[in-house]
Amino acid sequence: MNYAIFQFINQFAGQYGWLDGMMVFFARDLVYVMLAILVVLWLSGRSVNQKGVFYGCLSAALAILVAGWIISPIVGHPRPFVEHQVHQLVPHAADPSFPSDHTTFTFAIAFTVWLLLKRRMGAVMLVLACLTGIGRVYVGVHYPADIAGGIILALLASMAVVKYRGYAEPLAKICIGIYNKIASRISFLPVGDRAKVQSQDAN
Repeated sequence: MNYAIFQFINQFAGQYGWLDGMMVFFARDLVYVMLAILVVLWLSGRSVNQKGVFYGCLSAALAILVAGWIISPIVGHPRPFVEHQVHQLVPHAADPSFPSDHTTFTFAIAFTVWLLLKRRMGAVMLVLACLTGIGRVYVGVHYPADIAGGIILALLASMAVVKYRGYAEPLAKICIGIYNKIASRISFLPVGDRAKVQSQDAN
């Protein structure tokens, strides 16, 4: 079933130039759009947004470490282009494919944003993560099971970080504090809301 679903999606690769271009963007570059959203949230200066970004990055880092250091070496599942003749649109090393790093990373961020920040923003991030996963299959570098595995791992990592975020709260405050100190010296960077209050009190 895994290969059958892969074939159904990958069979369209190479047939329509506009679709190939869009899917290559989804598979390879959409992650940068998500990172840009995180930057905008951080630069909003609101501590709640900055904490959401911090924990989103923490979830992604945790999930990627588990995927790369534990799951991938143990499972060792070859990529589609290693086992089969596929329509491969982007170059990729023949390393283990399960779970998909791109999918794990993007979904970990999206789930954390959805759980901690506005649900609408989280929903947008989840849609972008889904498009990334579909794109990875379309361009021939992942099986659907790689995507599903990445989603499950990302969800578990996000839930763990959100549940136990109190332990990382001091580190989050340090990161936000460092940013506020830098922003207070650079005119075009917005200063965090807490730092503004402290500045007003000092005046």
